[in-house]
Amino acid sequence: MTVNCTIQIIKIGEGRARMTFVQLLLAMTLASVTVGIILFIRRFLNSQLAPAWRYYLWFFLLGTLFLPFLPLKRLSMKQPTSFTNTDKSDVGSVASSDTTETGWINDFGNSVTRIDGSSLDQLTSGLWIAGVAVSVSAVLFTQMKVMHLVNKAEVIKDEKVIELFQKCKMELNIRKQINLKQSADVSAPFIFGLFRACVVLPIESGSSSKEMKHILLHELHHYKSRHVHWNYLFLLGGIIHWFNPFVRYALKEMRLDREIACDAAVLRCLTDEKEKTDYGRTILHFAEKSRWSMVDQHTTSIRSTKQHLKKRLIHIMSGRLTAKRLHVKSLAIFTVMGLIVAFQVPAYAAVLTDEQYTIGRKNIAEANVSTYLKGDNSSFVLYSMKQDKYYIHNKKQSIKRVSPNSTYKIYSALTALEAGVMKPVSTDMEWDGSNYEYESWNASQDLQSAMQYSVTWYFQNVDRQVGKQTIKRMLSEYHYGNEDVSGKMEDFWLESTLKISTFEQVELLHNLYENKFNANSKNIEAVKASIKLERKDGAVLYGKTGTGIVNGKAANGWFIGFVETKMDTYFFATNIRDGDATGSKAADITLRILNEKGIYQ
Repeated sequence: MTVNCTIQIIKIGEGRARMTFVQLLLAMTLASVTVGIILFIRRFLNSQLAPAWRYYLWFFLLGTLFLPFLPLKRLSMKQPTSFTNTDKSDVGSVASSDTTETGWINDFGNSVTRIDGSSLDQLTSGLWIAGVAVSVSAVLFTQMKVMHLVNKAEVIKDEKVIELFQKCKMELNIRKQINLKQSADVSAPFIFGLFRACVVLPIESGSSSKEMKHILLHELHHYKSRHVHWNYLFLLGGIIHWFNPFVRYALKEMRLDREIACDAAVLRCLTDEKEKTDYGRTILHFAEKSRWSMVDQHTTSIRSTKQHLKKRLIHIMSGRLTAKRLHVKSLAIFTVMGLIVAFQVPAYAAVLTDEQYTIGRKNIAEANVSTYLKGDNSSFVLYSMKQDKYYIHNKKQSIKRVSPNSTYKIYSALTALEAGVMKPVSTDMEWDGSNYEYESWNASQDLQSAMQYSVTWYFQNVDRQVGKQTIKRMLSEYHYGNEDVSGKMEDFWLESTLKISTFEQVELLHNLYENKFNANSKNIEAVKASIKLERKDGAVLYGKTGTGIVNGKAANGWFIGFVETKMDTYFFATNIRDGDATGSKAADITLRILNEKGIYQ
């Protein structure tokens, strides 16, 4: 039992091998909000809740605790990810010994100062995993301790106790075998065991048959209600949220509500009021002889802390525990709580959607270009318009959204043309005399030269004239990545909030080429002309580089574009984030792949 529980804990931890800072923050927020709502309901609507329903409220917290570890990216899919073709392509299978010259590609980038998100995520992930490891070790130690105690406990041979135990089982309609043991090492009764349940009683003299009946009914109700099984899931939730003090407090309150629900179930089995009072005395009897310990987190014991014991006795004496009229009100409260928690699912899924793109039903094959792209964080996507087929290298990274950097300038230009800020025949912009780090920037520009030399100030001025609201609207119409322009006006696309995946880059270029944006055809042609690089042997190459330089280090290199040939049009996007990740390096890799494929030689 202990081993199985531990395996499940480890499997969940491995399923999400890392937790980013944003994910941890969101997980903590959602869990804390859920705890707050449940505590609010318990505080102000307590009289309207039946005991069992009050305990059931904590199952919503259980769902919230596991929310970050569910494959929610599937929930945000327009269609399920599907590979209608899973054959392997031989794209770039043989390395070229010659390095393609890319001198005509001007890859200029601005260094930006940012908090190193990857380092923060690695630190967060490391601390979280370390905390989980410590928590698992503590749980294992306690589990082994309880198992040892149960294994060495003596089987009860007292016929009167055994007969009473069987009567209680029959009364609760329990047919499965449950072991009954006693031990001098325990001071309060408890039930333990995920697959083979065992009730362990303390060895003591003087317990009346009534007290024994109360004890057995209490522990058997725990078994019938599957409190033992659910307790392991709550334990697991506490482990993966070890960093949240609100969760630890909530689990203590959950145990109180579980005991109150069990008390209510026992009281329904007791007919006269005197016996109900005696049941309260039984709880007090064992509370006087024992102290609550960490073992009680792993078992369902009749005892509680002094504070919780007081609350249990108040509920027992109040008579609310058996009030049937509360069930309708409880159901209404439960339904409202369910709706509140249900709204958390799209909230968390939205964060995952922001980080990853969901590929719909597409004709996809694997692109074997590992000779050129050896890093784990690099990706390549190629689309053949004639075949209507995508070739992908490193699918996991190809759907991960990262900053577009200067590749965004293609759509900045289109947006400006569509908004009327500039016209295809009039794209000139005068240089203001500022001294820039690249000589080619220190001159007046038009769209052609600004795109050729990747003149950042040109596109920043264009964006300012267009306005952020229009940009946001147009990017939404384009379905451009996460469409997030909440960063600063001058650099939301430069290692900031706007992000796009390699796969989306290819889809967008295809949509641009076929004008699926329903833009003015002259504007489309103007943008295409601005990214035209060269013509060779009847093939025309279009492209744009992008380099993300963070704190002086090139960390995100792009080369996107398309090739028009006599037989087909190919759209491509390469993103590298390993080593010296520059746009020119991405271009060099891409051209070697295209050359090997025979697309552009």
